[in-house]
This record gives sequence, C-alpha cells and structure tokens, in this order.
Amino acid sequence: MSRNDSLLITLKKYMPEGGAEYAHEILWKYGIQLHIKKPRRTKLGDYRPPRPGEPHRVSINNDLNPYAFLVTFLHEAAHLVNFEKNGFKVMPHGSEWKQEFHSISQPVLHAHILPEKVLFALDRYLKNPKASSCTDPFLYRTLKHFDIQKDNTLLVEEVPMGARFNIGDGRIFVKQERLRSRYRCLEVKTNKSYLVPGLMEVEILP
Repeated sequence: MSRNDSLLITLKKYMPEGGAEYAHEILWKYGIQLHIKKPRRTKLGDYRPPRPGEPHRVSINNDLNPYAFLVTFLHEAAHLVNFEKNGFKVMPHGSEWKQEFHSISQPVLHAHILPEKVLFALDRYLKNPKASSCTDPFLYRTLKHFDIQKDNTLLVEEVPMGARFNIGDGRIFVKQERLRSRYRCLEVKTNKSYLVPGLMEVEILP
C-alpha cells in the first residue's frame, strides 16, 4: 500500500465520505504534514508554517466527530493558503484568511457531504468566520449534536445553577451566575471566582 492510499484510509476514519477525499487532495497539493493529536482543551487544531526544509504542519484533535474534524481541517488549511499568499504580512484571522476559508469550503458546501443542519450552520458561519468555530455558538452547538454522548458530560451552559462540575484538570467548580457567554463559577478548593465559557465541555458531579 502506498503512502497516498494509507493517508486516504486514515482520513476516512475521521472525516465523512467525500470530505476525506477533498482533504486528501489539499494535503497532497500543498505537501501538508497532518498530525492527529490527543484532545487539547484550548484548541481543536492548529497550523504551523514550514521552517526551512520542512513541510506545512496541521494538527487536529482525534476526539472530534467527522463533521467537526472536517470543518477544523478546512479552518487550518485556510491558514496555510493565506500564509502561502501573504506570509506574515497579514493578521492570522483577518479579512484575507476569511476569504480563503470561504473559498476552500465551497466544494464541501456543494457536494452533499454535510447533513442539512451542519450545512446551514457552516454557511451562516462563513459569512463572517471567527478565530475558531468554538467562538460561534450556533455552529459549535450544531457540530456538538453529532458527538457520541459521554456519561455525565455537559456544556457549562447546560449545567444547572448551583451544580458542581469538573473541568478535567482536577479542579471542581460551582456554577453561580451568567455573564453573557460566560458564567461566574466558584472554585471549591480556593473559594475564588472564575469566568468559564458557556461552551466548555465539563463533567457534572453529584
């Protein structure tokens, strides 16, 4: 089996049919080194420009559902195309990147790859994409709908007021008050207040 075939087989494990083939074309066109990583709380994926003698690098978390994986890949691939055209002369999530993200996503929007609700959410998001799909509540919630449900796992916005939850690093919080898209939460051990994003995934405690 060639490296080309092996890469496509790997992509099909993480992306929907049709999306894997499209991502495969992009990876080979630009010589991208793809790294599939363990889950990271602070990001779904990232792009690193090539150093001398090295390829472009894209990393994506391995726990994303197929549609979230594909959207994250397109997000990072748009960074690559933007870098190829503009280098470090423009902002990473400026108008140039937004244009490239919109352009590179078009084949996916018109190829019957995504479910209708994801298609609608992504099309709406692309009208003015933010730094991350996590920062767009409508798209993020739509993509989360296709996750395999984990026991006792909720978004902070779904946790009842006064309930306790664990953010995954051992710290336990009590949800207290909503402040726009964040919630004021009390850390049990230190009795300090923190603002926690409503879209953060946490483990609710008894």
